[in-house]
Amino acid sequence: MDLVIVESGAKAKTIQKYLGKNVLVRASNGHVQDLPNSGKEGSKAVWPNKKSKLPEPSWSWTPRSESHIKRILSDSRRKKVERVLIATDPDREGEFIAWRLAELFSEFREVKRITFNEITKDAIRKALDSAGVVDSNMVDAAKVRRFMDRLIGYRASRFSRSWNLSSMGRVQTPALGFVVKKEHEIDNFVPTPYWALQASAQKIDFRARFHEKDDDDAWRDSKGKFDSHRTNIPELATKGFDALTKNGSFVISKVTTKSYKRSPKAPFTTDTLLQTAGSRYSWKPSNTMRLAQGLYEAGHITYMRTDSTRTSSSSRLVAKDKITEIWGKDQIGKGVVYAKKASDQDAHEAIRPTDPSVELPGGIDSSQAKLYRLIWARFIGSQMINSEWSSMKIEALTEGFPKPFDGDTKWRTSPGWEAAFEKIDKKPLNSPPNPEIKANVVINLDKKDSNPNLIEDETKPPARYTQHGLVALMKSEGIGRPSTYAATIKKLLDRKYCSDDRGRLKATPNGMTLWDEVSPFYKQDNKDLFSTNFTSEMESDLDKIETGSREAVDVWETFLNYFRELHDNALKKKKEFPTKRQIQFYERLASLVSDNKLEEILQGKDPLKCDSETMGELIDTLMKETEGLALPPTAKQLSFIKSLAENLEMTELQACELVSISSFDELSGGKSGSASDLIGKLKEMSDSKPRPPSVKQVNFVKNLANKAELDEEAACKLVNISNYSDLTGGRSGTASKLIAILQKKAPKKAPKKK
Repeated sequence: MDLVIVESGAKAKTIQKYLGKNVLVRASNGHVQDLPNSGKEGSKAVWPNKKSKLPEPSWSWTPRSESHIKRILSDSRRKKVERVLIATDPDREGEFIAWRLAELFSEFREVKRITFNEITKDAIRKALDSAGVVDSNMVDAAKVRRFMDRLIGYRASRFSRSWNLSSMGRVQTPALGFVVKKEHEIDNFVPTPYWALQASAQKIDFRARFHEKDDDDAWRDSKGKFDSHRTNIPELATKGFDALTKNGSFVISKVTTKSYKRSPKAPFTTDTLLQTAGSRYSWKPSNTMRLAQGLYEAGHITYMRTDSTRTSSSSRLVAKDKITEIWGKDQIGKGVVYAKKASDQDAHEAIRPTDPSVELPGGIDSSQAKLYRLIWARFIGSQMINSEWSSMKIEALTEGFPKPFDGDTKWRTSPGWEAAFEKIDKKPLNSPPNPEIKANVVINLDKKDSNPNLIEDETKPPARYTQHGLVALMKSEGIGRPSTYAATIKKLLDRKYCSDDRGRLKATPNGMTLWDEVSPFYKQDNKDLFSTNFTSEMESDLDKIETGSREAVDVWETFLNYFRELHDNALKKKKEFPTKRQIQFYERLASLVSDNKLEEILQGKDPLKCDSETMGELIDTLMKETEGLALPPTAKQLSFIKSLAENLEMTELQACELVSISSFDELSGGKSGSASDLIGKLKEMSDSKPRPPSVKQVNFVKNLANKAELDEEAACKLVNISNYSDLTGGRSGTASKLIAILQKKAPKKAPKKK
């Protein structure tokens, strides 16, 4: 009997269905062993290595993996497995998992590695027939990536804790840099006022062209960028508005029409999928990847972590048959040609439907359906002819105003590849304006509010990055890879270095501190650990290890020496200044002594300009001077207390009475101080305060009620309410209570018959 090991349970179910009962298919549930994180080995940032060899740490079990793998081993022995086929994901991380599994299952007669780009019966059968061995180059690339991330993650992160920050990372810190730099652009932005005039006629938008580029009074923004449709002269804009309002019409002075073609886009790569789903549906990268993972594991699309637009000839033939079936043979194009870029790993095909003849598979939810339709349309469209369009540029005048108005419109004359998107896109105009627009014709303004529209405004600061916009930037700068884009952004949010402000990434104070104050310590001469150039080079070196064009040990030792030099320099520079943590502790201690005593201790020194060692001595002196006195609360504690009190609609006095004081100024810090005590009491009150249940809770309740065959009224009676809208959230809310009751009532799955 054969044992096939994949990564996820969903994938295992799909493959088991294809291979039948004579093959055992099991899931590893992701990584089974990795660098140690506990004990003596777990505290290490780096391991020594012998000449011409990579370090050999003791690989440790990931959480819950040891017992799980031992169960698979036991089942395999009992069922007399002879051949083990490891079918983890076809990328660097998948190869690393395969290597660890190959070691763990080495007792069996034959251990082979199989890979496939799509979970279809044919692809799996072909993979079984061409079983090979674990790719040692890919494994080495994964090891070096781990060693790099471990070293930065342990040493640089520890360094950052002097600023009360949690971590630094090889990719996450340069990615954070983009967000922080954008925040500085916004902070430094100087708005430029302007006037503009707009009007609509025959549903075409017209704008007054106030100036030409060489006009002395032409409008330009703070960076000198010219815009002909803006002016600094309010009298000019007002004159145009008055004339248009009086006339209510334009006289067409010039019309220019031209035809053009739009070429289809290449099938999706990971970054283009994340960008397109983000811009179309406002989906976060993590959400898009989760949906794509589900479609892949169910066998509907090819592997979703790829930077290639290459596709198989067989899939293109199926696509062309589908195009012929729906739109006719004449709609088949030459196909988008794949042009490999230097940064592309090109390990896998583009993201496409496994069976392009299927417009929409069954058994998927509405979000997966939206994503599948998008992937299907993009691939099918890539094999079709160009779309054809016509555009019209119009110049118009109105009596009593010397400046022209510019308008433009366009319409599609032949859909071509865009027909593939007809079920997910709005239909564009397909004919020229009617009545016909030509020179000397008078057209009336449309009858609607604010037409014409006189605008007085100022330029806006640049927009912050969306999550998918940051992915596009990471791709263009060569940092990160398809498997890390979504994870990197999630890490920035989890670490509270960024916040998602209405779909836009905003750098937090901690994020600003990390990039502006901490990362510069790792710059020396022309070297910069967290520059995009260096990070991109490291990514490229990992790719070269994978393809065998660079020795893994050479890449690792070069990076190790580079990091050590910069880290040692950072430690040396840090001693020249007091850390943020030292300053905060000093300020708390200094508030406990009199001004005269503080002057005596300082002896004319400026604590903010002294070095770290001197600040340490000042703190030691102050600690002796204030021994037995209660420290004031930290700024973070005080801010949290005020926030909790505000949410509970309590005054300062009402909150303070909980710990028998009269104002926040009387609070004491430390673990046993009154600030900690008050935080605990306020949190307890917040947890017990009724609040609406989360959407997730309500959906879970409805799902469990359906399984228990209870309608809304019957389910709600269990917690003495009348309908779902009366549910309350929180741990002690009725939603949680109802979930617990329904879980007991919902029917359990029947045990499988042996």
